[in-house]
Amino acid sequence: MAFGQHQTFYLRQQWLNKGLNEIKGRPRFFYEDNHFEVLGVGKNMAKSIRYWLSATKLTKEVRTTQIEVVPTDLAEVISMNDPYIKNQFSLSLLHYLLVTEINEATTWYWFFNIFNERVFTKAMLIEQLSKWVAESFQKQVSTSTLKKDIDCLIQLYTVKDYNNQTPEDVIKSPFEALELIQMTTGQNYMKSPLNYKPSTSILYITLLKYFEKHEVNEISLSELVNNEELWGRVFNLDRDTILTYIDVIQEKYPVKFTRTNHLDVIRIEKTFEWLDELKAIYEKEVIL
Repeated sequence: MAFGQHQTFYLRQQWLNKGLNEIKGRPRFFYEDNHFEVLGVGKNMAKSIRYWLSATKLTKEVRTTQIEVVPTDLAEVISMNDPYIKNQFSLSLLHYLLVTEINEATTWYWFFNIFNERVFTKAMLIEQLSKWVAESFQKQVSTSTLKKDIDCLIQLYTVKDYNNQTPEDVIKSPFEALELIQMTTGQNYMKSPLNYKPSTSILYITLLKYFEKHEVNEISLSELVNNEELWGRVFNLDRDTILTYIDVIQEKYPVKFTRTNHLDVIRIEKTFEWLDELKAIYEKEVIL
């Protein structure tokens, strides 16, 4: 489990791009004495940038004679096709990878995969997260650390009011564009469906990723709606919306949806490398 690794800083626009540019050809960049000055941020913010790169699966640590931080194959694909990581397809994919990684972004995993309430307050999140952590892990985590995670999560996803702010005052998260958390009234927030149209490409590629990770090639509709790491949970989609998307996905991709009296099953008809399919989607479908 991992809590508080973001140093209280939510992901900012350009951080991922800046971090990736610096480590290309310089795998020891984050160990250089002046790396935070090169990034133009403080030391803790530089640690945060390194964390977000890792948590979104754009970098990984490798050990040679020393620890190095290098781009992943995913980072190479995204950098080639969406170098500034602004497209909602790219952001939706990074969101999926972030919230399905329980070991590196535990609070994010809990919120999108386990926490069931649609409308909530920060106080409710802290209370229920604390209870889940106490029941799930032997190691204790302080309430203050969990509170910082919740604050960061809300800041990362909630659309903020930038009216009457100067450009210098705007500190925007790229994940705001997905609109997965909305502020309602007072201190209340609400989970909202993914704001990305067309969504079929991101649903297809994340399904492939799930199948590869869990070594399966079919799944029931009920699981797709309700299970951890799948569309209903990570993208806040209800059953009817998922059914609508499945009809379109069947027409575009090698996905077969079979309806029976006892079980509705979604199956991938061939074996694909998800990164190869990702490249094809960028080349044929993603408009930058």
